[in-house]
Amino acid sequence: MSERKPKRTLRFDRIAMIIIPILVAAILLVLGIGLFTGKDKKNKPEPTPTPTAEPTPTPEATPTPTPTVDPETDSRFFDTDSYLIVANKKHKLPEGYEPSDLAYPEVEMRYNNWTMRWDAAVALEEMFKDAEKDDIHLVMGSGYRSESFQKTLYDGYAEESGIQYADSISSRPGYSDHQTGLATDLCGQDTQYDLTQEFEKTPEGKWLAENAWKYGFIMRYPKGKDKITGYTYEPWHFRYITKEEAKKIHDAGENMTFEEFYGISGGDYAD
Repeated sequence: MSERKPKRTLRFDRIAMIIIPILVAAILLVLGIGLFTGKDKKNKPEPTPTPTAEPTPTPEATPTPTPTVDPETDSRFFDTDSYLIVANKKHKLPEGYEPSDLAYPEVEMRYNNWTMRWDAAVALEEMFKDAEKDDIHLVMGSGYRSESFQKTLYDGYAEESGIQYADSISSRPGYSDHQTGLATDLCGQDTQYDLTQEFEKTPEGKWLAENAWKYGFIMRYPKGKDKITGYTYEPWHFRYITKEEAKKIHDAGENMTFEEFYGISGGDYAD
């Protein structure tokens, strides 16, 4: 029978002598690599950031100015259908002009059966009705006048008192505001003040001076504006230009004239 050989046993102290130096070397190696890497990171310059280009601002577009229309060529003042058609001593109406939409306002009249352009007649009726509510009794003393009618009227003044006088209170044929069909002479119940400057002191005159603009009418020949309008003060003569336009002139100041507000020439005759 063969003799059994005992198993060889590796002693722990011998294992420790082998493993411990290996572990220490590994630790030192790791630490050395870490120190070297950290030092390298500290010495390595940070990259310079690439600047981001700012977008070039788009310049604001300069608004194109609205061209200024020369009042002397503005169609609003010369189109026969316009409510701003001008008739004064510097501007003559087309030869033989007669509005196509004349109507009889349903209001009290004096001296004739007067007509006006349709919209002006409707506005006049509204004004008369509202005046009645304030116990003001208006009377229509004149409206549309044809060119031939105006000639008869003007020639009568000229023959009686001379051309200079006629030009101060009346219009030559073709130059009359009445021929536009948009003008009216207004009176009160007392005929003593008809077509006189004293009309401004009457209840009717005062009411019109304060309220006519609300209905689209302006006092065509205000006080102290003779050289601008070409006519002496007429507190009875009112001209329809629509409510919107009348409000603009009213808001522009007391005694503002049509010529001043719209920048159109007026005054005496060119010849």
